[in-house]
Amino acid sequence: MTKSKLTRRSFIRQGLVGGTVAGAASLGLNASSIARVIGANERINLGLIGGGHRGRFIVEQMAKGSGDHYALVAFGDIWTQRRESYPPEAEKILGIKPKAYADYRQLLEDADVDAVVIATPDHQHAGQTIDAVRAGKHVYVEKPIIGLHIDLPELNRLYDVVKASKMVVQHGTHGASSPVVRAIRQLIAEGKLGKLFRVESTETAYVPYWAHYQGPATVSETDWKAWLYNRPQRPFDANMCAKWMGYKEITSGTIGGWMTHFITFVHAVTGCDYPVSAVAWGGRYAPTDDPKCTAPDQTMVMLDYAEGFHTQFTSHFGSEIDNETTVFMFEKGCVKTRFGHNPGNPLVSGEGTNSRLEAYKLLGDAADPPYPGAEHMKNWFDCIRKGGRPNADMDLGHKQGVAVALGDLAWDLNCKVVYDKAKREVRRA
Repeated sequence: MTKSKLTRRSFIRQGLVGGTVAGAASLGLNASSIARVIGANERINLGLIGGGHRGRFIVEQMAKGSGDHYALVAFGDIWTQRRESYPPEAEKILGIKPKAYADYRQLLEDADVDAVVIATPDHQHAGQTIDAVRAGKHVYVEKPIIGLHIDLPELNRLYDVVKASKMVVQHGTHGASSPVVRAIRQLIAEGKLGKLFRVESTETAYVPYWAHYQGPATVSETDWKAWLYNRPQRPFDANMCAKWMGYKEITSGTIGGWMTHFITFVHAVTGCDYPVSAVAWGGRYAPTDDPKCTAPDQTMVMLDYAEGFHTQFTSHFGSEIDNETTVFMFEKGCVKTRFGHNPGNPLVSGEGTNSRLEAYKLLGDAADPPYPGAEHMKNWFDCIRKGGRPNADMDLGHKQGVAVALGDLAWDLNCKVVYDKAKREVRRA
């Protein structure tokens, strides 16, 4: 695997991202020459890369809940304990004992695997997806698609690789498969609430989500070099290996971990173009945070759009006040819903304006729609078998990554930053 020769600090000093490609070396495989054509009723053979809680949830709950015909036939993880313990556990749950691999590239060479779920640490997502697509595998890749703004060149390369392939790539922002997306999109098209000018969302927790994760205690239990992937070499750190979501050296904290759900929901609802600029703030204040972690536990990112609206994402730990709230503000009213990953049944009203619009549930008085994870997986499976674009396709995935890059760079530089669409770069304004 090739590693970037520029440190994260040197990127910040330059005040831009775009000239250096970080990430794993490609396998050099041609997807069109080895991908299997899957019939409408055929079983899809999955490989899972990364056996943490999220990866297991995707194949055990989301895929199983979709009611589709699939089998987990391969599993890859660099942590010895997971590699030994999960295959027999998966056999009890799913009926087949998957083959175990220490190197994800060997899993990609397995001809029995049709498609892969990538649920590894954030900084590995784009490079591993490139490798999977080039190996002829369809991909479901967890969000965020990139960890930091320095990963944007690799995201650009991923976009080009996917667009040149026939592989179906679904991003893990499953709120894009909620019926709420279609309902709000229709509401906007009808124009009854007038112009959309602001969308704000808040996601919180008492204890940072990264504080709960565990990992190998010693370097002998894992492949530390492979885990670092495209990040600079450093001595083994058990706390970082387990709680990497809270380390700014690896990823952008809640900008990537949570804002991706919200912003992809906004992009899917509005059909907007890329965000054009960002400002951000963040700090470490929560008494419940791990003192060894380095990512901000209080975060705010504002993104501006050429369509004439802006978004504000706020997250904090130490308190669960205002958790799971999203408000679309229009000139004649608002739409209140939950967070983008599971928006529920929105409330439409004239609140906040001089409109006399009486409040009503957008999807009617029926119960909230189910968590959209299973529908998101079904959408991916359907596109693999029948063709078509998945709900969170590479276009939405690239916009998601650009939003993360903007928010991350704005936080690093503590100033306004912009996205140059022609050059596919983010830089100081």
